[in-house]
Amino acid sequence: MLEDYAQKRRFNRTPEPPPRDTQGGGDSLTFVVQKHAARRLHYDFRLELDGVLKSWSVPHGPSLDPETKRLAVMVEDHPLEYASYEGVIPKGEYGAGQVIVWDTGTYMAQADDRVILTDRTQAQVRLRDGLNKGKISFLLYGQKLKGSWTLVKMKSHDKDWLLIKHHDEFADPEYDILQDEHSVISGLSIEDLKAGHLPDPQESRVIDLEKIPGNRKTSFPSSVTPMLASLTGRPFSDPDWIFEPKLDGFRILASVRDGNITLLSRHQVDVTAHYPFLAAELKQQSGREMIIDGEIVALDSSGRPCFQCLQQYLKHSKQVGKAETSVAVIYYVFDLLYLDGYDLRDATLQQRRRLLEQTVKPTEHVRLVEQFEGDGQTIFDAAIANGLEGVIAKHKGSVYRSGERSRDWLKIKSALSDEFVIGGYTQGQGSRAHTFGALLLGYYDDGGRLVYAGHVGTGFDT
Repeated sequence: MLEDYAQKRRFNRTPEPPPRDTQGGGDSLTFVVQKHAARRLHYDFRLELDGVLKSWSVPHGPSLDPETKRLAVMVEDHPLEYASYEGVIPKGEYGAGQVIVWDTGTYMAQADDRVILTDRTQAQVRLRDGLNKGKISFLLYGQKLKGSWTLVKMKSHDKDWLLIKHHDEFADPEYDILQDEHSVISGLSIEDLKAGHLPDPQESRVIDLEKIPGNRKTSFPSSVTPMLASLTGRPFSDPDWIFEPKLDGFRILASVRDGNITLLSRHQVDVTAHYPFLAAELKQQSGREMIIDGEIVALDSSGRPCFQCLQQYLKHSKQVGKAETSVAVIYYVFDLLYLDGYDLRDATLQQRRRLLEQTVKPTEHVRLVEQFEGDGQTIFDAAIANGLEGVIAKHKGSVYRSGERSRDWLKIKSALSDEFVIGGYTQGQGSRAHTFGALLLGYYDDGGRLVYAGHVGTGFDT
């Protein structure tokens, strides 16, 4: 299948990878789009199938407008190793010019009725059949390209196809995705390569899961409890810390395993049935097995987090899995704890975040929590101005300590508050003799002991 590729290249003169006998691995199929400044600038669109990259040259690049059909000329198959190739093909060689990895990720095949084929073998059968019949549809999970696409063969010429974006939440007729000119691996542009700045393999933006320090090869965890943040008094700035908005919702750990989705509350209560749309969208993520941490939040009509709206959503669930509400319910994800055979909790927050961004692709109801660096006071003030409770500060080098309240994560709130256990109450006196006097509060210390915190006797009406 790679004979044409090999015949067109002299591998003692070009840095391109020679063909090898590889079959790929894992359940996910990979795709890559390489921006190539050869005799004419174009984009090479490649899909993994049967151990090679099926390839099309797209002269004008992909478009997010479903009404725009891009010519895609089928070219020779490329080896799987080509998916990470960046550099300069020397003058006088086939395809001479600069090459960057403009986008890469995983993809899944779709049947005609938009059914997603998650099984690798079944997906490849469908793709082979589609290539023969002249139409293939697929879901892209890239860093730039996402959602549903199709390639349709033209009748006028045997090699000519059309690359078309389907109508979905990732379609955007107003946005020119090609204005993002940089590589997702090295961060370089074609102009950078022309100026002599070559990619450094040691500075790749794509993380190799096996090489992450602190990860552990292990089976899928039977249970995971969330890491908790400690309360601190005031905003601060430190280059070793990042800041996330503090969201007012329900803390949820999501498990994705062989197409089965489980949403667990902080106290290990299964709440999957309350959020069927979240489960459906998590099924479309590229990770075969993963555990992610996040917060389910409801947004009011102005787009701000609204805890009462989330309570209203649950209250109006007339039957399991069919809640009716006018508010948007979003799962904001901020951490990745397990992925495809590896426990990542002992990896650094920075590594987990980078891998999270590569693995979890935003959908209508699943989104990544934004992270900020810089002046902690300014970030805090901006959060409060936007109707948030405050920010969560996280040390970049922190590991994930399940079940612990750590000083590596700090919550900074506009109103100082925390969660307490109501352990009892005192007898009311005087005008309150018919009710109670004060609530007795406690909290669990780092050793799991319930410690008395004080009493609250004001703020109650009749």
